[in-house]
Amino acid sequence: MAGAGPGGFPRDDDKLAARLARLARLARLARHARGAFVLVAALAGTAFAASDLADLGAARSAARAADGQPAVVVLWTPGCLACRKSLAELERFTAIAAQDGVAVRTLVPAAQHADARRLLAERGISLHLAAADDQLDTTSQRLLLDNALAYAIDREGRVVATRGGLLAVRVLEGLAHVAKSQ
Repeated sequence: MAGAGPGGFPRDDDKLAARLARLARLARLARHARGAFVLVAALAGTAFAASDLADLGAARSAARAADGQPAVVVLWTPGCLACRKSLAELERFTAIAAQDGVAVRTLVPAAQHADARRLLAERGISLHLAAADDQLDTTSQRLLLDNALAYAIDREGRVVATRGGLLAVRVLEGLAHVAKSQ
């Protein structure tokens, strides 16, 4: 099988290329439907960086969750592997952000709130968890299947930076810095 790794399974770079091609198609569809929506593939790592997710319905939910203070708001789902891998980092970041005066909020789609609470309890992770009370647009829902979406929100309730994929503490600290400095 061409492009296969050991055991006939697709190589990681093949999986990444397929994911990036799917995201590019999604971006083209979104650009036609919503205007300026752009996804930029990261050259390093297995996730993608979102350079402009501010037009998505998820961004509106994130801005409301910030409650008028600088905040980092992360939207995730229990079925998303990158989201589950990011939870411990998110918990560590929460303690750092509190000392820095930045709120950290995590949101899940309302239909998955109970599953998310159960997952956090099973892992012994303590996070502020709220349900995204509005209907997320289709593009947000599709991205949340594979990626956590993180938003830096300034004091005015504006989305000032975004990120998608695996969320390490250093990535979240960068978002917090941007949220606080605006």
